[in-house]
Amino acid sequence: MSEVQTSVVDGDWQEPETQPLRPRIGLVLGPLAAGVLLLLGAPDSLAATVGPSGDPWFAWSVCALLIWMATWWVTEAVPIPVTALLPLVILPVVAGQSVSQTAAPYMHPIVVLLMGGFIVAKAIERWNLHTRIALNVVVRAGARPAALVGGFMAAAALLSMWISNTATAIMLTPIALSVASAVLGPGQDRAPFTMALVLGVAYGCSIGGVGTYIGTPTNLIIVGYLNETTGRDISFLQWMTFGVPTVLVMLPLAWFVLTKWAFKLSGVQSGEGVELVRERLAALGQPSVPEQRTLMVFALVAFLWIFRQPLQAITVAGVSPFGGFTDHVTAILGVVLCFVVPAGCPDRPHAKILDWDAAESIPWGVVILFGGGMSLAVAIRASGLGTWIGNELGILGGLPTVLLVLVLTAFVIFLTEITSNVATAAALMPVLGAFALSIGLDVSLVALPLALAASCAFMLPMATGPNAVVYAESKVSLTDMARAGFRLNLIAIVVVAVLSLALAPVVFS
Repeated sequence: MSEVQTSVVDGDWQEPETQPLRPRIGLVLGPLAAGVLLLLGAPDSLAATVGPSGDPWFAWSVCALLIWMATWWVTEAVPIPVTALLPLVILPVVAGQSVSQTAAPYMHPIVVLLMGGFIVAKAIERWNLHTRIALNVVVRAGARPAALVGGFMAAAALLSMWISNTATAIMLTPIALSVASAVLGPGQDRAPFTMALVLGVAYGCSIGGVGTYIGTPTNLIIVGYLNETTGRDISFLQWMTFGVPTVLVMLPLAWFVLTKWAFKLSGVQSGEGVELVRERLAALGQPSVPEQRTLMVFALVAFLWIFRQPLQAITVAGVSPFGGFTDHVTAILGVVLCFVVPAGCPDRPHAKILDWDAAESIPWGVVILFGGGMSLAVAIRASGLGTWIGNELGILGGLPTVLLVLVLTAFVIFLTEITSNVATAAALMPVLGAFALSIGLDVSLVALPLALAASCAFMLPMATGPNAVVYAESKVSLTDMARAGFRLNLIAIVVVAVLSLALAPVVFS
C-alpha cells in the first residue's frame, strides 16, 4: 500500500526551516490562476456544451477549482490532504453546489474501503506478522547474492499488496542492510550488492502495490472513478486478474535490471546472509496467539474479497446470504473483528487484536485526499465540464491507441518522479476519463495505465516513500538510484502499455 508522504512528526505538521521555491510559487499561482479564469469567464464553447439546461458558471468554477487543486498538488504548496479540502469551500461558495452534495463523496464507498484496509493492515503490523511473513519468504531464496536480492524483492512485493509500501520498506531495509553486512563485511556500504539489495526492497514495494486494489491508493482512485463514471463494479478478484500478472512480469525485470544491468553482482555462494535471516526468524519464536488470530481475521477478509462474486451468487431456500456483501462491507467487517476478537495475550486478558490508539495512527491524510479527489471528480461530471474538456482534447483522438497509451504511460511515470503519485492520479483521472469518453475510447485504456504508471517511479528519492526510506540510509547515491531507476522506468513504460492494451479489454469488459 502506498501513502502520501507529509512532513509530520509526532502527529504535528512541521514547517520546514527553509521552504523551497516551488511550494512558494505554487501557493500564489494556484488561487491566482483560478481567479484569472473566473474573471475571464466561461468560453462560448463551454456554454454550448452544457446546453440551455446547464450552468456554465458552475462548470467554469469547477474548472478553476481543478486548476487550483492541481497546482497545489503538483507544487505541494500546502500539505496534500489540505488541498483536498478545497472543494468543501469553493464548490458551495463560488459554484453554488450544496454542502451535502459536496461532502458526500468524502465518505464514498471507495474511501470506506481504503480506511478499512488501512486499519486491518495496522493490526498486521501491530503483532509483527508482516516481519514473520517477509523472513519466511527471504530464507527460501537461496544463498547467492542475486538470489538474496530476489528474495527481498519477493517479500517486499508480497507484503505491499496488503499493507503500506512505506511501512514495508521501513521494516525490511534494516534487515536487508544487516544481510549485506554479513555477506560483505563492514566498510562495504556502497558495494553493488548493498545498493542492489536496498533498491530491490524499494522497487519490490512499489511493484507489489499494483497487485491488489488496496495495495496502493492510486488503484482505488481508478476503481472509484470507473465505478462512479461508468457504473462498473470492479471486484477484488478482477483487479488481481490484472494486477498480479503485472507484478509477475515487472518484478523479474526489476531484478534483472538490479543484478545484471545496473549492478554486476558476484555469483559467489554466501551462507552468512541466509544464516542471519534464519537467526532473525528463530528469534521471533513460534507464532504467538495474537499473530495466529490476526492471521485468521486477515485470511477471512482476503477470502471474502477474492471470492465475493461467487459467494453473492449462492442461494439457499430463495435467500442470498452473501448478497449484501461488497468489498467495502468486508473491509469494515474486518475492522470490527479486529476490535472484537481477543488477542489472547496472557498478560493482557482483555486486550483485543487492535485498539483505537493503534488504529488512529493510520494515514488519515490519504483518506481525506481520496474524498477531495472524489468530490472534484463528481463535480466535473455533474457540471458538464468533463464533456467539454473531452471535446477540447478531441484532437488527440486521432492518435493510434497504442501510441496514445505509450505517451500517457511515459508522461505519468516521469511526472510522478517529482510529484505525489496519489495526487497526480487524483488530478489527471477526471480529465483523461472525460477525454476517453469524448472520443469513444474504453475508459479503462487510460485509467489502468495511469494507475500502474503512477506506481512505477523508480529514479528519485522523492518519487515514492520506499525510495525515500532506502535513500535515507545513505547506502545508495542519488546518481546510482537515478541510473538504475531510469532503466527500469523505460522498461515499465513498455510493460505497462502492453499489459494495459492486452488485458484491460478482457478483464474490465
